[in-house]
Amino acid sequence: MAFYGRELAHVHDAGFGDFARAAAPGLLRRIARAGAQNGLVVDLGCGSGIWARVLTEAGYGVLGIDVSQAMLAIARRRAPRARFVRGSALEVELPRCSAVTAIGECLSYANESRTGIGALRAVFRRVRRRLGPGGTFLFDVATPGREGATPRRGWHAGADWVLCLDAAEDQARRELVRQITVFRRDGRAWRRTDEVHRLALYEPAAVLGLLADCGFEARRLRGYGPELRFPRGLAGFAATRR
Repeated sequence: MAFYGRELAHVHDAGFGDFARAAAPGLLRRIARAGAQNGLVVDLGCGSGIWARVLTEAGYGVLGIDVSQAMLAIARRRAPRARFVRGSALEVELPRCSAVTAIGECLSYANESRTGIGALRAVFRRVRRRLGPGGTFLFDVATPGREGATPRRGWHAGADWVLCLDAAEDQARRELVRQITVFRRDGRAWRRTDEVHRLALYEPAAVLGLLADCGFEARRLRGYGPELRFPRGLAGFAATRR
């Protein structure tokens, strides 16, 4: 089954880009305060390139990484000065860089074969190896309570699309399952696509402990800045390489 295929990539960019736009000002400030006024920023789970575009306009080099070819096609049009490659945020080898970001739950996605706390540890170790001393790592993950106690059903609509969502949290497995159906207008007809997204849910205290074990000084964030405070069930972190 597709993961952010062409139709859902279009819908996500058209209707759900506000998180990246709101996060961008605070992320820029945090990276600059950490001492990185320029240099390369690796954007894991770059999606449609909203954050990558902001980074290039601020003078940074950008390497964006995403598993979705459809997302990368949009990102290349939006941020032509960035470089984009297809790969998994959980597995990709990184170049030396000034900062790494992974926003919008991308490290929680469990659709791939490698997932869970072991995969997260491997990501943290790879990031630390490629950051210089004092380099910064900014990211967020889904946590237990991302959804309520009962399954949620909803829908969203744009000019040429409708998205229907069923979301349910399995507390025993610490997993969130989103069943997503997209209808996209095609002339006088509508195309339908279906995707199932699984997210691992991580306890914030466990993430902080793991970061410390991997050689970071880290703290939990309330948001990336005043422009974006995290909603229920989403935890953000600022980690600095020791």
